[in-house]
Amino acid sequence: MSGQNGRRGAAERVADCIADSAGGITFDLAGAAGPAPVLVLRRRDGAPEDGTDHEVRLPLTGGGGDAPGAGARPALRAVLPSTVHLAEGYWDVRTGADGEHAVRPGVRDVRALVDRIPGSDRVAARIPYPTGDGRLAVRSWVRTPHAEAGAIRCERGAMTVGGVLYGAEARPGAVAEARLRGGGRVHRVPVTGRGTSFAFTLPYALLTDVPVGRRQRWDLWLRPAPDAAGIRISRILDDIWDKRNILVYPRFVGPGPETWSAAPCYAADNGLCVRLEPAPDMP
Repeated sequence: MSGQNGRRGAAERVADCIADSAGGITFDLAGAAGPAPVLVLRRRDGAPEDGTDHEVRLPLTGGGGDAPGAGARPALRAVLPSTVHLAEGYWDVRTGADGEHAVRPGVRDVRALVDRIPGSDRVAARIPYPTGDGRLAVRSWVRTPHAEAGAIRCERGAMTVGGVLYGAEARPGAVAEARLRGGGRVHRVPVTGRGTSFAFTLPYALLTDVPVGRRQRWDLWLRPAPDAAGIRISRILDDIWDKRNILVYPRFVGPGPETWSAAPCYAADNGLCVRLEPAPDMP
């Protein structure tokens, strides 16, 4: 359970959140909601590519009690059901007829998201979180199919990744791909495991066929069959909305006259990557 962010003032609009394992979120709002009792979720990057709405409006109704930690102030409640589509991206939480009022995060109970198992081939994950400027937002992912990264083992000169597939199965000839971000290079390694489980080992030296003259980011993908499209390997089925500074893995420093280092890492969208850089640029 995450704590409160900021101080609750009389004019503040503060929402406590409870996330459930099915993908729903309950918002208990303390503070003035304005003349239009509605909670607005607005996608930060505008209209989604899938053509769905960039705004979701949820009615605020009497919550039947006080908001957790809100003293004696009554709470208004809005519920985002798991059945309501929320396109992948960042959604700011606001109130007011036009969504003109920001909402600050209160208590965020996201325990139900830890190690959750989706109930269908379509994976939808949503995590309420505090933005850098202290406002409430929701990070949403929608993946069909999805490759969920599990345990990552760092070995001498390589990383081994295990995971689970949703909406696809690993078949003979399955491979994992390391794709250089911003470049056309791709390296492949075989995948072991069959059905919905997968595993592979990626030697870091495979990525150094060209001298490492700058910091590189290699995105990891899975092709579950030779003729299948690639699936981005990510970790989204937990309660961490941004893993970049939370899940940190050991670095391996490669031998040779042009020394380099490599380590697994996560990108801003929680996609699994390898960070490769020349040794002199190591922080």
